[in-house]
Amino acid sequence: MCVHVFGNCASPAVATYGLRKAVQNAEKEIQKFVCRNFYVDDALSSQHDAQQAINLMKKTRVVLKEEGNIRLHKIASNSPEVMSAFNKEDLGSDLKTLDLFQDTLPVQRSLGVSWDLKQDNFIFDVVIENKPFTLRGVLSMVNSIFDPLGFIAPITITGKILLREAAPPGVDWDSPLPPDHEKKWIKWRESVQNLQTVAISPHFFKQLLLNSR
Repeated sequence: MCVHVFGNCASPAVATYGLRKAVQNAEKEIQKFVCRNFYVDDALSSQHDAQQAINLMKKTRVVLKEEGNIRLHKIASNSPEVMSAFNKEDLGSDLKTLDLFQDTLPVQRSLGVSWDLKQDNFIFDVVIENKPFTLRGVLSMVNSIFDPLGFIAPITITGKILLREAAPPGVDWDSPLPPDHEKKWIKWRESVQNLQTVAISPHFFKQLLLNSR
């Protein structure tokens, strides 16, 4: 079998296996990058300086192409120096036509998070909809917040706890929930709206990881 249908239940595992198989004989730096920083077919990594990032990307691209016929592209970085080291067609689709040193760099989305290249911060693009205070409305609101790295876990967990407390067993999907929980719901919804003012530096996140080891 030479082709695997994308979208099958096993597709993420197959993609991960293929990437790791392709670098199994590569140098340790490349193996570490692929095995630790890829999620399915996307990678997100931080390097000490621009040249280190360029060298790692170029070596990894060569190995993946030669060993697995895999093209590593759609490159984005907070460093114009890094992006200018690659051909335009290998950059992210909204970066190909820009003057990387003059134009405003657009926000990138990867692994479920938004990355402001100019400020080098993770940001949260949350759309607030006026959902009714029902089981369907609260569940829809809670599940609309995608936070794979757990940056805003205190907020998402609070929403889940509120849902568990406010929705009695057997309640209908569209019946109003008990009014004594509605003030908590409004307060939580406001806290979600305030996420649009939150920015998290990847350097801060990396330091937390280092300190936890």
